[in-house]
Amino acid sequence: MTDVGEYKRLPETSLEERSPKRKSTADKSETAEPKMVVKIEEDANRDFDDTHMKQEEAAAGEDDWLKKEDDQSFLRSLNSGVVPDFRSPLDEQVEIEDLYFLHFALSYCKKAVIITGAGISVDSGIPDFRSSDGLFQGLASKTTGSGKNLFDYNVFRHPDSIGKFERMIEKLYHLSQESKPSPFHLMIDELSKQGRLLRLYTQNIDCLDIELPHLKTEIPLTFNKNSNPKAVQLHGNVKLLNCSKCNYISELNQEYLKNRKFGESRLIRSCPACEEMNIVRQIAGKRTQNSGILRPRIVLYNEFHPDGEIIGTITEKDLKSKPDCLIVTGTTLKIPGVRRLVKEMAKVVHSNKGYVIWMNIDEPPKNVVDYVDYFDLIVVGDCQMIPALVKLYDHIYTDKKKVNSKAKTKTSKPKMPTTLPSAPMKVENKIES
Repeated sequence: MTDVGEYKRLPETSLEERSPKRKSTADKSETAEPKMVVKIEEDANRDFDDTHMKQEEAAAGEDDWLKKEDDQSFLRSLNSGVVPDFRSPLDEQVEIEDLYFLHFALSYCKKAVIITGAGISVDSGIPDFRSSDGLFQGLASKTTGSGKNLFDYNVFRHPDSIGKFERMIEKLYHLSQESKPSPFHLMIDELSKQGRLLRLYTQNIDCLDIELPHLKTEIPLTFNKNSNPKAVQLHGNVKLLNCSKCNYISELNQEYLKNRKFGESRLIRSCPACEEMNIVRQIAGKRTQNSGILRPRIVLYNEFHPDGEIIGTITEKDLKSKPDCLIVTGTTLKIPGVRRLVKEMAKVVHSNKGYVIWMNIDEPPKNVVDYVDYFDLIVVGDCQMIPALVKLYDHIYTDKKKVNSKAKTKTSKPKMPTTLPSAPMKVENKIES
């Protein structure tokens, strides 16, 4: 929404020598390419039809994982933690080489940085902003101009636009209250639980991530030796209100929405903390001051982030912490501040010989690739399938390699590799259902 302040930058440093199989854009005569483009077809995320499910039931016998009341797809079963003990319906379409690079990056990274956008919450029932059926498009039909205008600070200048803004925020609030974290949210939380997440930078205001047990974040944002938040909200929080003057913070809840005085707006009201201070000043015989306005604590276009300085400090700290994996997912990187964050983080990750991964329903635009330098891996498809695909790899391939085929006993756990694998050069492979 905003430029998220000016991030504090590190001095320019040259990148370390990379693997010969990597192409660097430092050589302008040769265009850098991603290591691999894995395309996950849209149909692969749909539930199997009745005929397909009956065929799988016949092949699987009476396996418990198929006895669920709701007719779930194989990937949804994997995401819920249920792993079948036979060859999966995706196994014939998924090439092991396609999964190896992604599986390695997610399984062995030690300091991952993840930058997310609205795309990861669509599966939870919250619309994104910029797609053909996203929030901006829906609001455009109800307002003059683009729906993006309702996320501009100038929205507060006109009573009519304020009313539309309040109704939109109230709708987003209710959606956030009713929604549950997606499989990808849970995967990020698991990375944090394992101590392998350096930071999550989220552009989402729905709070589905920061309410998870290992991603909880204090508001207002604090960062010191006693407080090291794993999640940073770049665009604010739809479940909070704050005063434009005294920085008083209040929770947006049903009680606040119902207890509205006659003539008051739905959300934007006079700050109670400022009013209380004026009462104290009156008693003391002092002149009263104008009260601040209580408004949703989200960052709009053309305004500064209230936590911008702390976000800059956290970013600088992360850049110096030698992250070894950067995942960009669910975002088109239209916001300049976020795009710059990705560029700076990608540069440091590559200097540490780590991996930069793009996950989205579309490939990154050429201008984004040119700006960032390049992505090591591009996964085109629904990011909600990623946790299931990693589990698929673990179950069908990794577990089987640990079992001695003659003794039928598990061998010792293999040591973690000390060098990162080299993925094949750009390959157009499709994972279909």
